[in-house]
Amino acid sequence: MSVLARLRGNSRLAVEDLAERIQAEATRLAWNTNIVPKGWRDIFSKPICSLTVKLIHHIQEANSIRCYTDEKVDQRKEEVRRACMVLRDMYDLINYIATTLPVDWNRFDTLLNLMLEEEQKLKNWKESIKKIEPKKEESRASPE
Repeated sequence: MSVLARLRGNSRLAVEDLAERIQAEATRLAWNTNIVPKGWRDIFSKPICSLTVKLIHHIQEANSIRCYTDEKVDQRKEEVRRACMVLRDMYDLINYIATTLPVDWNRFDTLLNLMLEEEQKLKNWKESIKKIEPKKEESRASPE
């Protein structure tokens, strides 16, 4: 069944939805005093929350770029690459807190699985970015 073009709405990207789930999970873990003590909030909680905001920002920036030229394609791929780099920074921060504090790794399983899924989706998205060709208009002139 086809949806009429006038009834279609903008759909959200799966990577953006997943980034928001990562933000929610990271915030829940970072501010839980049973996982991260209050004294470590400046070292772990605030930076991980700011990284999740940067992740969402880069995804939204990449999505806002329309790829009508080769420069725009490269610009969009660069924003997706930056989002992947933010995910790596998050991995490093989680690894640091897990090796520094006596934290149970099982607490981070949900977040790490979401991050792995997000990284794969970002890589697939980056590979699928191509230049958008303008639509060819058919001439509607009446034959003479």
